[in-house]
Amino acid sequence: MTDLETERRDGIEINIRKLVFACLDKWWLIVLCAVIAATAAGLVTAKMIQPKYRSTVTMYVNNASNYEKVNYISSSNLSAAEQLVSTYIGIISTDTVLEQVGKQAGGMTAGQVRACLATQQVGETVLFRVGISHTDPATALRIARAVEDVMPDALSAIVEGSSTKVVDRAKLATAPYSPNIKKNCMMGGAVGSMVAVLIIVLLHILDVRIKDEEDLIALSKYPVLGQVPEFTGDSKDTEEGRTDTKTAKRKGDNT
Repeated sequence: MTDLETERRDGIEINIRKLVFACLDKWWLIVLCAVIAATAAGLVTAKMIQPKYRSTVTMYVNNASNYEKVNYISSSNLSAAEQLVSTYIGIISTDTVLEQVGKQAGGMTAGQVRACLATQQVGETVLFRVGISHTDPATALRIARAVEDVMPDALSAIVEGSSTKVVDRAKLATAPYSPNIKKNCMMGGAVGSMVAVLIIVLLHILDVRIKDEEDLIALSKYPVLGQVPEFTGDSKDTEEGRTDTKTAKRKGDNT
């Protein structure tokens, strides 16, 4: 490694060290910004975002129709059923199926049901969940119950040779599903602290004043020959001392 590369590396290390100390010196500002941002995020979440409730239906996919009698489940049947899960999830979001669900739920359109719908496969299994989120828990339960009634027959009619069964029926939600106030407060605090650190770093980088010997060495290739000592005496005390001396001399002369 050349001397120039070594100097550059040392300069980078010094800059990073200074940035770290600059942030540590302003730790109170980072904490203050984090607290303010977390409080603001909590207030916005609690006051401005309407809570939603979710009712969930868990369904099982079988690679056999309802009228077929299966004495055992082979690995090939499980593999085929697992592949059918992604197909079923795609079919559930179609207008053909959602229109039936909306009609069963009390005259809702396919778009209204789709806005409340969320589907997810349970790991790498033959189970999948259909979640219905709504600002009214009773409405969410009603749509979820419509999913329970419509989905098995609708999916079996579209995908022949397979069937679905409801494993867990939907229940009335007693607590909001979203938003998560605690999570939003933590995210707000993290964002606030990051903004404070960014401001401190930018102010430190944009500060071009020479503060110490290291800054002078970094700007010039010439060595430092000497330093001006820092006087800690108070100028006011010095002037008072001079006045007292003059007063004493005048008293001596008068005597």
